[in-house]
Amino acid sequence: MVLFLLIQLLLKSSAIFTILFLPTYPIFFILIKNMDLNFREKIGITIVSNLSFYIIIGYIGSYFNLPISFEYFFFTLVLVYFSILLIVIFHGYYRGTGFFLKKVKSLDYKQISNEKFSLSNFIKRNISLNVILLSFFIILICILNIVNTSIFAGTDAWLHISIVKYITEINYVPMNAYYGTLGFHIFGAVIHFFSGLDLILLPKYFCFYTIPLSSLIVYNLLMRIFKNKDLAIFGVFLLVSSFGFSWFMMVQFWPSSIVLIQGLVIFFILYVRLQGLIKEQIPKKEEIFSNILFSYILLIFIFISSFLTHSLLTMILVISYLWVYLVYFVKNYRRGFDLLLLILFFSIFIISYSFNISTGHFKFFDPFRIIPWYYLLFGALAFIFVVALILVRYRKSLDFSRGTFLLIITGKEKRVYKKIEERFIFPLIFGLIIILSIVFTLFNLTVFNISITYVIYFIEMLIISSFAIWGFLIFQYKPRGKPLFLWGLAVDLMFLLMFLYDAIVGMTTFFLRVFYITTIIIVIGFVSYLYKLLKTNSFQKRKFKIFLISLIIFSIYTSYLYDSTNIDTFNLQEREVNSIQWYSNYTSNETVIISEFGWYAIFIYYDYPFEDKNKELNLELVHYFLTVDSHLVHPSLHIFNGTNILKNLKSLYNTEVILILPKDYYSPFSWRFFDQLSEEEIEAYYNLEYLNRIFSAKGENGEETPYYWVI
Repeated sequence: MVLFLLIQLLLKSSAIFTILFLPTYPIFFILIKNMDLNFREKIGITIVSNLSFYIIIGYIGSYFNLPISFEYFFFTLVLVYFSILLIVIFHGYYRGTGFFLKKVKSLDYKQISNEKFSLSNFIKRNISLNVILLSFFIILICILNIVNTSIFAGTDAWLHISIVKYITEINYVPMNAYYGTLGFHIFGAVIHFFSGLDLILLPKYFCFYTIPLSSLIVYNLLMRIFKNKDLAIFGVFLLVSSFGFSWFMMVQFWPSSIVLIQGLVIFFILYVRLQGLIKEQIPKKEEIFSNILFSYILLIFIFISSFLTHSLLTMILVISYLWVYLVYFVKNYRRGFDLLLLILFFSIFIISYSFNISTGHFKFFDPFRIIPWYYLLFGALAFIFVVALILVRYRKSLDFSRGTFLLIITGKEKRVYKKIEERFIFPLIFGLIIILSIVFTLFNLTVFNISITYVIYFIEMLIISSFAIWGFLIFQYKPRGKPLFLWGLAVDLMFLLMFLYDAIVGMTTFFLRVFYITTIIIVIGFVSYLYKLLKTNSFQKRKFKIFLISLIIFSIYTSYLYDSTNIDTFNLQEREVNSIQWYSNYTSNETVIISEFGWYAIFIYYDYPFEDKNKELNLELVHYFLTVDSHLVHPSLHIFNGTNILKNLKSLYNTEVILILPKDYYSPFSWRFFDQLSEEEIEAYYNLEYLNRIFSAKGENGEETPYYWVI
């Protein structure tokens, strides 16, 4: 038994090592030695490069109609890994610096026996206590998210795990599924193939991959920005513990998580290059083209895999980066030279969109269906005019000299900043927060139908965002701060545009995901404010210590409330999943199923005939799926123009209709977000002659999920 457990542990460990570090680690740790990257940065880029590798070879294998199986990934991995090793060996032999063939000096054992050398000293020099505490906190966050979910987070995971199951069972990538963006599902299949992890457990434990990796990438970025380990650690802590970022973006099993990680790595590499191009002196050609071939190949590689995973979110990130480099390119083409690469990315998108390759997400954004063309033309011209004004404004403000930031925070230059902070910043921010909170609460009571928790969350976001904006306004006077300010401006502008678009069409599409991208910007801005306080020794004042500690406590408490509310609202209970499984076991006919948003994917997982290995059968054709809305669940609305809409569905589809009745439900395609049935309406269902109650799943708390058959 012990031997069996040991073998299983070794197999799982080897699978983790393979997925994280193979096949590209020799490239970053042996072949490329002259890149300005430290060990942690190489680790992060290596892991993301391997993630991108598995996605791309999955697409290549599917294109050539090869079976997408464990054997395919394993032999491709071995072939690529040993090819890289051969390149490393011959490259080293040619340069005379071979890692494998050069003579190594004998080990000096006296150095080891030196009394000053010890493992504890080595750890103290390289690993701080704060890093250890942050690591434990991140692991704890992962464990808590597993414990808090009876099945796994959200309902989208059921669709994604169904596609992963399709790939692993049929050994084929269904290119017509999920808008043609299957990179995430290919990677999920790779994890299953190499680790043997049960598919039903994959979404539950996936956060052990996404949360630590995203934390590492953000930590590396913050270290490059502020060059202060404690500030970088605090920034990661704030991001992971606040805003609902972890639960919404990293815990849920969906493509947005890994696409955001890939997008951050793209920005990190570009930002590292940009830091070398924004010095006081205009960069020379040698500086521009230093490691440019490898960097561009790597960036294109990661971009393509990210695009094949979620094209919409990828392009949102790329457009925000493009704006930053456009400003620098207009100032001086040498400083913004990498704009050409981002234009290449945009060209790849245009070509893909023209041939409908992995761009299905963009069908949600067809403004010509809703808005007249002349309004769109006017809006486009106005947008170009505003962008041109902003471009001219910030082109003039680019300053590459050193020391301006320090002069501003000490009040020797631009004294208005220091006066505002000393006299007005705290009263102004908190006064604005009170006013906006009252307005938001009134809207919530009259228009929206959401929990009071979201009001508290809104207040938290206002507080931190206000100080983040102030931090950016000052930190932008450092050469390495200006691109971050421009990036934040671009992301916020896109969030505003998406919010306005959703307001016009009367539904929520992707503006929430853009909102969670802005949380990274908010963290950088808030840490910028702390950086300013650190430089002015303000933390020696008691009020700033009390402010920061109070804000952290309030933020963690709010995040706990927010996550708990989301878990109660969006997570499925075991009885709900078991009821669907029971229904699937005892029925085989194609029916119309009316259920809550996202529930249809559970029927796909349990009803799709994977064992038939039929590549021609679409995943979503096992039933006709409809999402509940007010007309389908409120009894008073069942009769429209003298016609029973439920019976009409039965005639229209020429099959049986099943209504899974929720008491309250999420409505993503409206601005009310949530709707619910009254107790009287629920009681009325017992007396509706056209419905027959066939089954009900009841929980310990008395809540139940009844199934009704339309007679």
